[in-house]
Amino acid sequence: MRKKGPLNFFEEILEVPRPSGQEEKIAGYLVTFAQKHNLEYYVDKYSNVIIKKKSTLPYICEPIILQAHIDMVCNSLDNFDFSNNAIRWYKEDGFYRAFKSTLGADNGVGMAIILAILHDDSLIHPPIEAVFTSSEETTMNGAKFLDYSKLLGKRLISLDGTEENKIDVSSAGMATITTKKDVTFNLNHDITYQLSISGLLGGHSGDDINKKRGNAIKILADILKDVEDIKIVNIEGGSKVNVIPSSAKCVFQTKKDISQEINFFKDMYQELYPSIKIDFRRVKERENIINTDDSYEILRYLSRLENGVLKKNEVNFPLTSSNLGFVKIQENQVIVGISIRSSIVGFEDYYVSKVQSLSRRNGFKFTLEDKAPFFTFKEDSPTRNLLMKTYKDLYNKDLKLVDVHAGLEGGIFAAEIKDLDLCVIGANLYNIHSYMESVEIESINRVYKWLVTTLENME
Repeated sequence: MRKKGPLNFFEEILEVPRPSGQEEKIAGYLVTFAQKHNLEYYVDKYSNVIIKKKSTLPYICEPIILQAHIDMVCNSLDNFDFSNNAIRWYKEDGFYRAFKSTLGADNGVGMAIILAILHDDSLIHPPIEAVFTSSEETTMNGAKFLDYSKLLGKRLISLDGTEENKIDVSSAGMATITTKKDVTFNLNHDITYQLSISGLLGGHSGDDINKKRGNAIKILADILKDVEDIKIVNIEGGSKVNVIPSSAKCVFQTKKDISQEINFFKDMYQELYPSIKIDFRRVKERENIINTDDSYEILRYLSRLENGVLKKNEVNFPLTSSNLGFVKIQENQVIVGISIRSSIVGFEDYYVSKVQSLSRRNGFKFTLEDKAPFFTFKEDSPTRNLLMKTYKDLYNKDLKLVDVHAGLEGGIFAAEIKDLDLCVIGANLYNIHSYMESVEIESINRVYKWLVTTLENME
């Protein structure tokens, strides 16, 4: 069997469609891998896959859990069909990138590193319990419904990190909210306009929420909320609650000439976000419109929803945040998706209740779709100590211990496995969840070597 490294496996993974919630194909790929390598495996109805490999150490050692999630966020600039097609990837200047879409390095790189370790029979390591979970980017149902009785390990290294020089030692929890408002369409033939916001950087609603990248839906609503006679034809923006929306648009009718106001906002937002594009134009008249009262209420609601960092610590690290992730009209309903993250007990519930109250006042039905727990820093962590020592020995650099504002499955694992010793590491990823996503190639190799050497020295 030809020996393959993490880059080989990553390129194979890029060929397998794996949108969040549609992980059957990538789960099948993992099962085929396990069968080919004569490894013990389990697969469940959620497309979670567990692959076990026996120890190659000359002494008895407790198992190590290696974990990655198998799904990816699917965003593109050209309506790319992620469900049926391979990622259009390429290499450039030492990075993997994708053509006009997310790459799926989050968490395809983590999967690839684990598979490379399972593949290589020459490596020295303790018993490995490799856990590949589904739906991390949406519901986290994979981790929630995993059969934890299959696992014996009390120490876990997750490969879901995004920076090589750090170990994530705590994470935020996340509440996912959907609000809906029933609307009635009427006939009208006033002049019709379209306002489009595009060109913003977008990004991960946890990792990038403090980077002032701009939220296209909020900008759109802030511009239009004071147009007194506005009647919405259609409004849409964003795609996922955990992605900062980089574009949004509204088609509407008004008798008022608002071109001067639009130019004012163009200048103002151009200073704040240099890459932004604001396009205002007259379009073909539409017959079906939402009445003025409902239209005004929708825009006021979107404008009043809190967005961005809500609370931070003394070093400006976000402790609580909110992301207005998407808005769309579907079957006579305006549907809005929101996520709230927090690593402070009680703060998430407080801001969830604020959204619930605002929704009720504006005629939106509120639904708390899901809540994922956070995990806290563990003072005594032999796994963390070994990872830090190994990295220092290999690369003569010290690692940073980092609290992360992103939601990680570690919170669920820590709740299910008592006294779990948990660390999160990863290669250098950039602009995840956006069409500019990339990963440094040599960083993948370094993290692989780091993990292999760590496993060799486990006791």
